[in-house]
Amino acid sequence: MKIETVIDYFKSQPLMYLATVDGNQPKVRPMALIYHNDTCWFVSIAGRKKIKEIETNDNVEFAINPQDRADLSTIRGAGRAILIDDQEIRQDLANAIPWFDGYWESSEDSRFFLYKIDLEQVSVQIPVKRDIYIFNIKTGKTEVRPE
Repeated sequence: MKIETVIDYFKSQPLMYLATVDGNQPKVRPMALIYHNDTCWFVSIAGRKKIKEIETNDNVEFAINPQDRADLSTIRGAGRAILIDDQEIRQDLANAIPWFDGYWESSEDSRFFLYKIDLEQVSVQIPVKRDIYIFNIKTGKTEVRPE
């Protein structure tokens, strides 16, 4: 298993389950994972609870269950959510998201919240074999653990 296999899957904008923290309680919600320019992103609409949760604790984790792939069982990613205010980046992502116009008027819309996921680790469980591959994004090291 190589990290490139996982990254290739990210490009399909899969449904992810994003976990944030509210006090001492984890909160999980379905969202689109947007992979663009070698980076994982997610978006939100102003007023959503996850925005306040991330302001308080920017650690996030996501899980994906690629049911359409026989070579991937589960994917988990962990890192920090970073709010992006840079208008050039916001415009680039607005152009890259096919469903953007269904939610916001423009990349300058004050209701448009764009987050970069500063990925630290990705873990992948392989079906049948059940090995877990842990990719440290910061160091480039890979570890394989039996289930």
